[in-house]
Amino acid sequence: MKRINQSVMTIVAACLLAATPMWTETSRAEAANIAKEQQAKKSEISKEVQSSLDKLFELMPELKTLRLEEKFLKENNFRDYPNPVWNVMLTNRPETGAEKNRTEYATASIELDAKTGRLLFLDIRNPDWASANYPDEKLAREKADEFLHKWLGKETSAMKQSQAMGRGKAGRGSEETGKMIEWARSSVYYQTLINEIPLNDYSLVVSVDHAGHIVRYDAYRQIQPDEAKWPAPEKAISPEKAKQLYQEQLKMQLEYVAEQPTAYAGPGRPSEKKPMLIYEANEPFGIDAVTGKVVGEDKIPEQQSVRVKGGGKSVKIASKAEGEQWLKQQFGIDVAGADFEYDDHKENLTDGLQQIESYHWLNFSDKSASSFDSISLTTDAVSDRLIVFNLHLPDGRKQGKTISIEEAKKKAIAALEPYVDPSLAELTLFVRTDEAEIPDWVDKSKLHKQDEPQEYSFHFQGKRDGIPVSDEFYGVEINKETGAIAGLNLHPIQPGIVLPDAGKIVSEQEAKEAYQQEVELELNYYWDQYEGQRAPEPQLIYQTKEKNSYRFIDATTGKIITVKYR
Repeated sequence: MKRINQSVMTIVAACLLAATPMWTETSRAEAANIAKEQQAKKSEISKEVQSSLDKLFELMPELKTLRLEEKFLKENNFRDYPNPVWNVMLTNRPETGAEKNRTEYATASIELDAKTGRLLFLDIRNPDWASANYPDEKLAREKADEFLHKWLGKETSAMKQSQAMGRGKAGRGSEETGKMIEWARSSVYYQTLINEIPLNDYSLVVSVDHAGHIVRYDAYRQIQPDEAKWPAPEKAISPEKAKQLYQEQLKMQLEYVAEQPTAYAGPGRPSEKKPMLIYEANEPFGIDAVTGKVVGEDKIPEQQSVRVKGGGKSVKIASKAEGEQWLKQQFGIDVAGADFEYDDHKENLTDGLQQIESYHWLNFSDKSASSFDSISLTTDAVSDRLIVFNLHLPDGRKQGKTISIEEAKKKAIAALEPYVDPSLAELTLFVRTDEAEIPDWVDKSKLHKQDEPQEYSFHFQGKRDGIPVSDEFYGVEINKETGAIAGLNLHPIQPGIVLPDAGKIVSEQEAKEAYQQEVELELNYYWDQYEGQRAPEPQLIYQTKEKNSYRFIDATTGKIITVKYR
């Protein structure tokens, strides 16, 4: 590949000209928006942004092999970031001439603060680096540290690498060849240190691929120490007092788990599972180290008990044809002529997740009377049992009249009962409202306006012998106008699983005493946020010490079980 020339290295010189937009019958508002976007493309970037780009190219020489494809100036709270952002797109795709398959080109997306030049985001997708394999943890941590030290220099002394890690994948496919390539990555999290105390937020994320390449960087959530006045550590109550307050708030929830992981082969990959009856800790998010008050209490959604008579019905779909037949028989929907997509989700096997298959029908018809926009079916790959059904109707079919939520609830229960396990007589319905989750300090007038959903959503959890089953759950969506089923989510207990006897278990108090023996608290700073808005001021709080594991109490023995994620 050719190296990028000097004119491309200088982003300003490379993009002074932009194509004149062409349109017909475009409204004045649309024309104004297009003109504004074109003007943004012509805008010159600052010296600070150019300096950051030059430094990044020197640090990552592979970026020099790419040409500038386009750049955009984002001004309106892009990614909930308060300042304007430059988005610079690079590629080795040729500007003219015959192109190869799109999966064969490298791309890079770079996002920087338009004023300061601070790097906010980087994402590189190079087909030569593609792999579905994750890197070794030691390699990922070392390469992330190496990059961060080179990029931030002395600033890294105010960063702490977290014990927790994340994993993710990106993919790119071609309709022409059907070829699909993947980039697996492990993400290393960093916390900002203020007064030598970590900020409870993953301020920086550096992602590494299987060969040690830096493939992603995200600093949108990074908070600078001078952005706020932080409570002084000297004002904190003692650790002993904090632990006493924590113990007073600790609750233990008795629950069945049909497939409780007891060991992991790697992050997100359980190697051992078994049915258990456990006490799960309902811990306070934190204790304010200055006032002693509980911080971040979850608003528990309203719960309603629902009696059911399950029919034990199981739908088997093993092919596109069987899916189409079921849709026609069950809902009278004919998907003939719609675009079809299939995914075998083979990566789930590597990741230790449930093996599934998905079938998607997309309707691009211009007819307003079309019966659907999209339909998806997801099945268990081993048994072919239907797990998820989703139907999305065209916006043009909206009539304006809606059924009540009580009527929709009755329809949801009636729709669900045929699929419920006959041995299950009780479900818990969780009633959630978005408004209840918005903190009091949020300026609601500044929140993003979201379209009203077409459906009422109902979420149910199984309950056996009066005890909730955490991994036995169902969901139903009912169209607000037609009252028709728009979604099903079916997760019954797998056949053959026998839950433990609840006759002889330790008490909640005994479980609590056993659990709190191993609780360790540490000081953290916490600055709450909601959709880009920050709370009036940060807090100094006590929280349980971060560990790469989780704990619960075996209700039949009273012993604490610690499961490491790797």
